[in-house]
Amino acid sequence: MRPTFVVSLDKELVWGSFDLMSAEAWARAYPDPRGTVRRLLALLDELAIPATWAVVGHLFLGACRRDAAGRAHPEIVRPRHAWRRGDWLADDPCTDRAHDPLWYGDDLVDEILAARTKHEVGSHSFSHVIYGDAGCSAEAAASDLAACVAAARARGVALRSFVFPRNVEGHHALLKANGFVAYRGDDPTWFRGLPGVARRAAHLFDQAAGLEPPVSVPRETLPGLWNIPGSMLLLHRGGVRQLVPLSVRVARGRAGLARAVREEKVFHLWFHPFNLCVDRAGMLGALREILTAAARLRDEGALDIRTMGDLADSMSHP
Repeated sequence: MRPTFVVSLDKELVWGSFDLMSAEAWARAYPDPRGTVRRLLALLDELAIPATWAVVGHLFLGACRRDAAGRAHPEIVRPRHAWRRGDWLADDPCTDRAHDPLWYGDDLVDEILAARTKHEVGSHSFSHVIYGDAGCSAEAAASDLAACVAAARARGVALRSFVFPRNVEGHHALLKANGFVAYRGDDPTWFRGLPGVARRAAHLFDQAAGLEPPVSVPRETLPGLWNIPGSMLLLHRGGVRQLVPLSVRVARGRAGLARAVREEKVFHLWFHPFNLCVDRAGMLGALREILTAAARLRDEGALDIRTMGDLADSMSHP
């Protein structure tokens, strides 16, 4: 296959963390997420780099309301994750973007679709349900996916690529049944088989040591459904991670690009846009260096830059 660079973005706002922290704490930790998205879109436009924006389905909405019984989105079967007691959607404010902007993102979807560069809008579940967790039944996953597809269709978007919340895979057959052609599989790192704390520590070591990230070849999990594994998380600057120099992030990104060209495989960079909120100037500067290197290789004819959906199409129809 051709050497290929893929960028996927987990667009979730507070939906990715509401089971772990309050919306107020999230807002303090990640200031001005909308401004960050606009700067990111401008950078991608400047370098003509398309990305797959995996958007939490609830962010397609500008407002929602509770039913007569006081339930949010009663059509969705709730998961039963062990760490979250009660109704998974109990924190949904059921208001609108003007009152609770961290829970609604119709304006952000509009900005992605209006960008000069043609991006792909994909899915990151409807409410950040953990598909591969034992508490997420097939019925819960199916209703969550149905809500994603309906919310996107109402905005004129046909969903084709999926990113599993917290990268925990599950219910792949339901993806295919709902028209998806690609998903981001777990990064094939040397430490991915380690448990919990050991894995997190190994990940930080891997980043700090500047080890060359993996590259891969997409694999057809089911007929017409392609696993496009991640390669490198663009590490954010919060907490102990700020001790890792920005130059190391850049060096790893360039190494991943060089390896993709050398081995004729895929280098898949991913992150959450809110990862750029802390030290935004520094993080955007590091990202610019990686993307500029990718654009230069593309312009030289050495590298393709594709969205997840486009890459899956090229694999199905070589």
